[in-house]
Amino acid sequence: MFGRYEGDISYTDDAVSVRLEKTSELPRYVRFCRGEKAEKALPSGRGTIVINPVEPVNLPLPLTRHLEIAFLPISLQPGASQKLFLSFPLEIGVFLEAGGDVHVLDLFSLSTTKFSLYGSPDAGLITRWHTSGLHTAQPVVSRYQEGILELTIRNSSPETVDVSRAVFDSDSMHLFYGDLVEMAGDMEVYSPMIARTTVRNLPPRAGMERCIELYTAKKIPVVQGKGFLMEFGVA
Repeated sequence: MFGRYEGDISYTDDAVSVRLEKTSELPRYVRFCRGEKAEKALPSGRGTIVINPVEPVNLPLPLTRHLEIAFLPISLQPGASQKLFLSFPLEIGVFLEAGGDVHVLDLFSLSTTKFSLYGSPDAGLITRWHTSGLHTAQPVVSRYQEGILELTIRNSSPETVDVSRAVFDSDSMHLFYGDLVEMAGDMEVYSPMIARTTVRNLPPRAGMERCIELYTAKKIPVVQGKGFLMEFGVA
């Protein structure tokens, strides 16, 4: 399903159907997913259709730009680092590229959406919440429901710290796809309360395709590279 399409599109499995129908009038984009249907007419010289994963913080409504991944607590001694593999939920974007412009045609997801509050009710923030297993090698995931985050956690504090969650800002996310959807990131722990997360702007493995980022397609100006400062605890 992921990729660039110059001609017809026809993909169907047990969970989703995406196709571009030729009609006697204008071409028609049609998508069925989890009982919902999306349908749009396209211009005759429609350009290129691109289908790829996007930052998973947009559905059912864009209530937050932050993703929170919860996992089994891991204890890190001062100066220690650990590479982990976590899962994260996927949202899928369908884009129309034409005349140098990128337009968002559709967004859908095969994952169940959950939200949480990171921090206190008066000063915290809403997050897209996901529970992940804790792995030291790539886990098996459903390709269109979950991606894999390769996360290196470093404890820069002078004490042993338990870490059981990581929060990321979608404005700094960089997703890539191949056989699986992946991103690689870092988490620098400064204390039990404070850490900074970043996502690398490089593919985790050679040969992966870079995803069109939704904030780029929507022409939303953002400051990339700063990551996210977690100030309400890492456990």
